[in-house]
Amino acid sequence: MGRADTATTNFMRQNDVFADAFNFFLYQGCPVIEPGQLRELDPAELAMPYGDDQKSEPVQKYRDILKGLAAMEDGKRAYLLLGIENQTRIHYAAPVKGMLYDALQYARQVEQTGRKHREKKEYGRSGSGEFLAGFYKEERLLPVITLFISFSPDEWDGPRSLWEMMEMEDTKLCSRLPDYRINLVSPAEIGKEEFGKFHSSLGDVLEFIKYSGDKEKLMDWLHKEKSELMMGRKEVEVLNACVNAKLAIKSYEEEVEVCKAIEDYKMEAVEKNTKEVTESTRLSALRNLMKNTQWTAQQAAAALGFSQEDTDRLLQKL
Repeated sequence: MGRADTATTNFMRQNDVFADAFNFFLYQGCPVIEPGQLRELDPAELAMPYGDDQKSEPVQKYRDILKGLAAMEDGKRAYLLLGIENQTRIHYAAPVKGMLYDALQYARQVEQTGRKHREKKEYGRSGSGEFLAGFYKEERLLPVITLFISFSPDEWDGPRSLWEMMEMEDTKLCSRLPDYRINLVSPAEIGKEEFGKFHSSLGDVLEFIKYSGDKEKLMDWLHKEKSELMMGRKEVEVLNACVNAKLAIKSYEEEVEVCKAIEDYKMEAVEKNTKEVTESTRLSALRNLMKNTQWTAQQAAAALGFSQEDTDRLLQKL
């Protein structure tokens, strides 16, 4: 797993951020899903084709994050599986990726149900589909929703459905093909007023990413609207890894003031550049004096009034 993948997964795994993403996408920002209702699940999607004859090869893929949701709806407890896929770049086969993860999860549920029946020596009605699949007529699957989160400032120009990935001119034939559409949250598509629908640091992270391609817009947003914006370590790691924000956070700090961090970085860059120019000028003067006088480096440095520390450093570059 690369640096950006690790940073985004660690960030989105937090229950408050995870819930915020789905509340924004599903409920227009209303806090319907509560962090306390979420339970971390194994992101490995491993499944045997149902009707396992002990000869089939298992299929295994790894989601970024998968959580179980237990919520109350109309007085009844509802169970739902929620998955997030973090994209630091546009994935041009996202519909296939999402469809595969969801299909594996459903196949896994069928296989696990069948295994439980086999362990209890419950084989369903002989000769029926229940016996073949190990999945009984009255049993139901837990719904799965996969949400793609883009951590890029670029417009998502990839396909959003399986149909868009196909070259098909026969509309009648196409209408018979099952489709799969991805659920997507992309900073470039979020309107300015919509960022207020987020209730965690996810909103600030995505808005920073949205403006990161235009430094003038980014600084205008920060100075006018977010002059006192504080971000924690996980948020800083996401921005540094995904859009090269260059925000510095010390090992003993839990959060950093974003505007100040950016200004500090600019000042350090100016100082470094000035130092490099000065160093280059001193080195050039030392070389010229040595060439014209046949003095040693120490003699030339002394004549130029360089300190011993400066002289030692310059000698390493001669």
